[in-house]
Amino acid sequence: MNTYLIGKDEVRAYVRDLVNRLEKIDPFPTVWCPVTKSGDAIQAVITDALKAHRPERLNGVRVVPIDVARAETGAITITFPESDPSAEFHGKSVLLLDGAIHSGETMRLCAAEVLKFGPAELSSYSLVMKAGAAFIPTFWGLGIDETDRAFFLLDQIPNNRLDAGTKEKQAPVHLERLSRSHVDKQQVNTTVKSMNRMTWSDRLFQMEAADAQPPCSYLLFRGTTIVGYLTVHASGDEFSIDEVAVDEKFTGQKYGGILMRFADTLARQGGCARVRLNAIEGKVSLYEKFGYRKISGRPPLVLDDETYYPMERTVLYHQRPRA
Repeated sequence: MNTYLIGKDEVRAYVRDLVNRLEKIDPFPTVWCPVTKSGDAIQAVITDALKAHRPERLNGVRVVPIDVARAETGAITITFPESDPSAEFHGKSVLLLDGAIHSGETMRLCAAEVLKFGPAELSSYSLVMKAGAAFIPTFWGLGIDETDRAFFLLDQIPNNRLDAGTKEKQAPVHLERLSRSHVDKQQVNTTVKSMNRMTWSDRLFQMEAADAQPPCSYLLFRGTTIVGYLTVHASGDEFSIDEVAVDEKFTGQKYGGILMRFADTLARQGGCARVRLNAIEGKVSLYEKFGYRKISGRPPLVLDDETYYPMERTVLYHQRPRA
């Protein structure tokens, strides 16, 4: 797997190439449709490039953002939150813009939705396109393999550090995937009775016995001491945190943040769109600080007199954050 880090200078170079190619389209696209947040980023760079070199080309250009929402069933809904598409697209030359095309299904659906409103022409661009995509845009910048990743216009480089993003001093730690060498190690004591009843052997059995989407447990060590653990599993584009716990003796020392950061890293590297968990009553506000929200329409779960609230957070943004 290759990781491509496309900086601002490289993105501007790709965009200058795009502008040169757009000059050959007749008529020049006057309705630009950025698809989600990554499309917004590319559209902003294109606008800056034209302002610097061909400002007259921006005369009459309309920006019509497209939002993409994915339901729990996997169904995708395309909306135009700021415009009336029937008035914007009919008889116009339209340009779809996105930062990256993965499966291509989102761009394919966006193109089909725009075409319903009778544009004169429809062209498309993506800075990054994965091989095997279902939709091949009119123009693209960089083609990458199915297993590759690409990041662009970043102010900070994504990393896999276990520092939980804090600037405070902290003790060095490491994670170990649960194995047979751990079954006799000390258990982690939490305030959740049901979690305390499970042993490392129980969790190892779950990892080894599952046929599909097996869970995986990781132990967080400070030196030779287990201070916490994490159990996760992935299913399709969803990533689930089954357990996250810190020993009572070590609460308040940022270890929970380390485990949550590591879970998010696993989800992002696996290409998952969202992370889900069941938050025990009393800890909901804590998970909200990590960006989780209660899932609307999902009632709380009651297990062994413990109440849990289904929560989720987005990893790969499929729509713009709302104010």
